[in-house]
Amino acid sequence: MDRDKLHREVLRTFDNACISRSAQYSSRAGFVPLADVYFEEESRQLVVRFELPGLTREVIQLEVEPRKVVVHGRRSFSGGDGRVYQQVEMDYGDFERHIRFAVDIDVDATEATYEAGILEVRLPLVADEPRKQRIEIRIGGES
Repeated sequence: MDRDKLHREVLRTFDNACISRSAQYSSRAGFVPLADVYFEEESRQLVVRFELPGLTREVIQLEVEPRKVVVHGRRSFSGGDGRVYQQVEMDYGDFERHIRFAVDIDVDATEATYEAGILEVRLPLVADEPRKQRIEIRIGGES
């Protein structure tokens, strides 16, 4: 086998390996971004930090409910003509992550920032303190 033919074969092999790997990501459900969740005592906020490197703010969607936060979007594979990949390890395709809480959060006061590949969501707890109420106990049949 001459050197040019061997070189073309190596390039074709790398290309095929990359194409099959990226096809894996487009055909499966996607990936789940890593997240840290903690409570800040001073601010009385839950903080969720999602690891989403290489994305623009426009492709990230955030939904907040009283006891849940959901982030989802899509990271596109940037392969193209003139590129021959040796390996592809980054996750591509659709992503989604649900974080549930045991306490109610103030959806209206929630804030989110995205910087250096980290989406930080600050979720204040509901301001109402638990109420205590005395309940009258009736005897069956009494109105």
